[in-house]
Amino acid sequence: MRKTLILFTFILLLLFPLVPADNDDIVFTIDQKEYYFLTGQQAVIPLTINNTYGKDISGTMKYTITQEVDQNGFVYSSSNSNSQSYTVHPGNQTIGVNFGSSETPLTLRVSLSFSYTLDSENREVSLSDISIYFVPDKSQMDNQQDPQQATSEKITDATPSQNDQQQPQTPMERLQNSQMTQDSAALKDQIQQQLDAQKQQQEAFEQTLFDNEKFMQHHQDLLDQGYTLTEKQLDALNNDSGDFDLTYQNKQGETATVQGSMEDGEITDIHKQTAEDRRQMMEALNQSQDFKQYKEQLHTEGFNQTSVSFDQKGNKTTMNLTYQNQKNETATITAEFQDNELQDVTLTRQEEMNPLFWILPLLFVALLIGLFLYLRYKRRHPVSISLEQENRKEPFDHRAMAKRLLLEAEELYRQGQYKEAYAKAGQSLRLYLSYEHGICRELTNAEVIRFLKKKQYPYSEIKQCFDLCSLVEFAKYTANEKDFHAIRSTVGTIISV
Repeated sequence: MRKTLILFTFILLLLFPLVPADNDDIVFTIDQKEYYFLTGQQAVIPLTINNTYGKDISGTMKYTITQEVDQNGFVYSSSNSNSQSYTVHPGNQTIGVNFGSSETPLTLRVSLSFSYTLDSENREVSLSDISIYFVPDKSQMDNQQDPQQATSEKITDATPSQNDQQQPQTPMERLQNSQMTQDSAALKDQIQQQLDAQKQQQEAFEQTLFDNEKFMQHHQDLLDQGYTLTEKQLDALNNDSGDFDLTYQNKQGETATVQGSMEDGEITDIHKQTAEDRRQMMEALNQSQDFKQYKEQLHTEGFNQTSVSFDQKGNKTTMNLTYQNQKNETATITAEFQDNELQDVTLTRQEEMNPLFWILPLLFVALLIGLFLYLRYKRRHPVSISLEQENRKEPFDHRAMAKRLLLEAEELYRQGQYKEAYAKAGQSLRLYLSYEHGICRELTNAEVIRFLKKKQYPYSEIKQCFDLCSLVEFAKYTANEKDFHAIRSTVGTIISV
């Protein structure tokens, strides 16, 4: 028995070296991915660091903070990165990383990493996509446990850390100092400049709008009818161009709207709609034979009206009357109006199948037959290409031209001609968008945004670029390298897609 035990122990000793003994690591852990704080409250995130090396590890702690502020539908963002020497002590420790506070609602996107060199090997541990929300009310806080963990990994092509030979430093002296708070405050100041400039532009646009005689006729008409202005949605492209949507309400709770567009101080489009207008449209619909037929048909089938809604876009209004039966099946009668005149009435049901379901297979078969006949004809009658077609002029390369304008903008910025640089960057973006969408002519910022809105293309980043370019161009905002780099990056990305 003793011989057996000794033999067993000997075998274990032989096998043990085959098991890797080096499991040393540095691990970052946070208890959730999204943190909510009340405005005015310090945003302190507990970061747990586990060092299993059994000794101090010196390296570089890096962080990137991106701030986002949403104001009146516009999202402003600015980023800042920083690094500092840091020493991780052996064992498990939890430190509070302070990202400062905000008196107004805003969002921070944070990434945090620690890089170090050990035994000539470069390693890094990183946590990214951490979100911090400052909200004004406790009901908006949604803190939920969602642990995130990251372990160190070997990195290649990295420059060895300069901090390996430095004296160990206490976490409280580094991560809990005021650096992150200062960076956060600097970002808020930069975004506040943009917000102040945008506010001035909005106020100037509103003043220009209320100085316009054509608009004031509609506005005063509603006031005379007992309406009071309750809400203003102004989408200013500059001081005298943009879109407007104003809502009014009378003592009975009925609403009215004035919508339209202004360009260079002139009203190019304006439409007013009151509760009386909607009643007249309903009366016109009740006189429609199509509507009467659809309504009677639905009532016979056990449907009852549950709601009615109006959707106004310019001089066109869509009225939707929704019906429902006891089986919770729904049907909708849709009435289309133009200048308050009834144009069309349609009925759609929940269970109705789209006619394209039947048409598309037939079109596909027809396409195959057509392709077969074309290829057969082409073999028998080769198509000749005329010399004139071969030598025709090359089409205008709008992408290359836009890139060239953007390079000119960069050169102007390097020369200190900041207004011209921002103007040239805006021109690059306008030219590309105009030719890319088949308009093929010089457009203003307002015309580009209006076109993108109409086609329901995403335009928030484009509008932000135009806004900053205009503000600098007209000396209402101070040019700075971060903003210009952001504009150059956005424009470059768009024209390179």
